[in-house]
Amino acid sequence: MTNKKELPQELELSEKDVIDSYIYVLARYLVIRQEHIDMTEEGVDYNVIKFNELGKAEFVNPNLDVAYLEAWFAVDEGTPVILEIPKIENRYYTAQIMDEWGEITTNINERNYPEHPYGRYALCLEGSNPQIPEGALRVDLPSKKAKMLARVERQGDDEGAVKLQRSFKIIKIGDPIADPVGEPVIEPAVSIPMFTNQEPITVDVFNQPMLEAVLDSAPDAVSNAAEYQKNVLTIAEYVGASDTNRTAIDAIIKRKALPYLLSLVTGEVRGDSRGGWTSTREWLAFGDDVEFRCAVNYGGIWWNSSAEVVYYMGFKDESGVTLNGDHFYTVYYQPEDLPIKHVDAYWSLTLLSLPDFRVVPNELERYNLNNISELTYEADGSLTLYLASALPPDVPASNWLPTPKGRPFVLNHRLYVPKPEVLSGEWYVPTIKKVK
Repeated sequence: MTNKKELPQELELSEKDVIDSYIYVLARYLVIRQEHIDMTEEGVDYNVIKFNELGKAEFVNPNLDVAYLEAWFAVDEGTPVILEIPKIENRYYTAQIMDEWGEITTNINERNYPEHPYGRYALCLEGSNPQIPEGALRVDLPSKKAKMLARVERQGDDEGAVKLQRSFKIIKIGDPIADPVGEPVIEPAVSIPMFTNQEPITVDVFNQPMLEAVLDSAPDAVSNAAEYQKNVLTIAEYVGASDTNRTAIDAIIKRKALPYLLSLVTGEVRGDSRGGWTSTREWLAFGDDVEFRCAVNYGGIWWNSSAEVVYYMGFKDESGVTLNGDHFYTVYYQPEDLPIKHVDAYWSLTLLSLPDFRVVPNELERYNLNNISELTYEADGSLTLYLASALPPDVPASNWLPTPKGRPFVLNHRLYVPKPEVLSGEWYVPTIKKVK
């Protein structure tokens, strides 16, 4: 990275400031992009639950071990929305609620709400004083919109999981049961150019009128957000002054900011990395870590806290070489290292494509392995999982995840409700070994 003297003199910011500003604001664009994508789906609207089909894998970084449901909440100063959660016992569940930057506001479950683990919750705009139905627990939202991603563990009982999934309810404003008056005023998602991970938005994030609307659309909990936003707006003014300026900033984004973002996503410069994996165990929340926030929103939006789940993203083998479907890999667990021994809920291993982080189609329609898979264990209790584009000789088919031949891929190893040794880093998933 260079200092500010190597940029045109009119911009009193360094190249690093440009990179940091891009990564800062891109996080919000990624959430807005997702809001637009969600709202184009048939039947999707604000304050309406979308019940995802079991095993559906047509979105980024899916969790195939749960019955998913999701919703965009919209509230205002006078109108809350009521979320109703059924009684769920002996099965993992959580209603994860996030703000408009992707930060986790809360996880509603029996661990975080032991006195009110189910029932009604009144989601209210922070600082407002609306009428709340009797018996509903108030939960504050930092802005007028929030995203919910709720999960109910399938646990091999799909009928029971779907019954519970369908028992979640949103009591819309104006419902006589909830008794508040009126409908919330809902602002549409900010209009932005749609983009993909393969063709990301670059200098256009600094389009000044659009950028101001983006920043005004939701408050940011980051403690130094004002400083970041001042720099972002300074760059926007500079970009708008001339085509030369615009070209200079676009070049920095493409040459430096995007490669740096990808290095964040793959864990090359951040996180607890061992044996080809990078762990999220250190992050209970984004906090002020705007780099981690952007990387997560880019690579797997709606990340959850390490108190709920630790993700191990596997991009490389033990030699540091990117995983590729032309090769054959193993993950070997000693009997004492079996992941089920280090969680209070469940574990899974999902294989995803790059750079879009989606499941890889295969004839088996097998995209992950988990604690309820009918795996073959060795006599001593150890377990080996196999990753290859075709079933290797003398390998139990039950332990095989098909890989995309000739293409890179990534693994997502999830540990739900991790035990203390996982959060401390004392326990770690085994190395990804390439078989020669």
